[in-house]
Amino acid sequence: RRNLYRHRRSCSDPATMGNSHGGSRVCKLKKKEIKALVAKTHFSVEEIKALWLHFRLISSSEKDDNLIDRVEFQKALGLKNSTFVDRMFAIFDADGDGGITFTEFLECLSGLSSKAAPEEKLNFSFKIYDMDGDNVISVQELTDMLRATADENDLVLDENALSSVVASTFAEIPNHNDHITLAQYTDLLADHPMMLSQLTLNISALIAEQLQGGEIPLEDQDGAEDG
Repeated sequence: RRNLYRHRRSCSDPATMGNSHGGSRVCKLKKKEIKALVAKTHFSVEEIKALWLHFRLISSSEKDDNLIDRVEFQKALGLKNSTFVDRMFAIFDADGDGGITFTEFLECLSGLSSKAAPEEKLNFSFKIYDMDGDNVISVQELTDMLRATADENDLVLDENALSSVVASTFAEIPNHNDHITLAQYTDLLADHPMMLSQLTLNISALIAEQLQGGEIPLEDQDGAEDG
C-alpha cells in the first residue's frame, strides 16, 4: 500500500554538513553565553563549543558574517531541490530574517538530537509539511512536500502516484476536512513510529572529530560567568 511512509525522506543531517576540518579551534563564545545555551538545549559545554566551530565553518563559506544564509545552507547540506531547501531553511531561520544564527542552528539541532523528546521531533516534522505556518497541513502542502522530497531523492513518482500517496495518507485520518492538525498528525505518527527515527541526528562523530585535538579553548578564558 502506497502512503506517506513509503516515500518519507530521511532528513539530511545539518550536524555533519560541510567540512569540519581547518580553521581556528578557539571558540569565541562567552562563558555566560555557553551557560545559557546549555540551559536551553540538550548539549553539553564541549558539544556546544564543537558545534560552534562547525557553525563558523559553514557561516564563513560564502560570507564571513556569523550567519548561515540560504546559499551556504544548501551548499553545506548538499541539497538540490529548491522547495525542500526553502522549507528546511525556513525552519532553522526561526525569526525569518534570512540568516541562521548560531542559537537558531543549535536549537534546531538540539530538537533533532538523540537526547530530544519524541514531541520535539514530531513538532519539527510537522513544521516541514506546514509550509505556510497556519498550524495545519493541507492537501496541497503534503503534495508539494512529497513531490520535493521525491525529487531530492531521485524517486520516480508521477502525478498519479503522488496523488495516490496523498489520498492514502488522508484516508488514515478520520474527519480530516482536507487538512491535518497537529493532534491528527500525532495520532498518525503513533501508528508509524519509525517516521520519527528518521529525525534523529547523531552528532557524536562530529564531536569526536572536533575534540581530537583536545579540549576546545575559549578565547575569553578569564571572562566572568554570570550566576
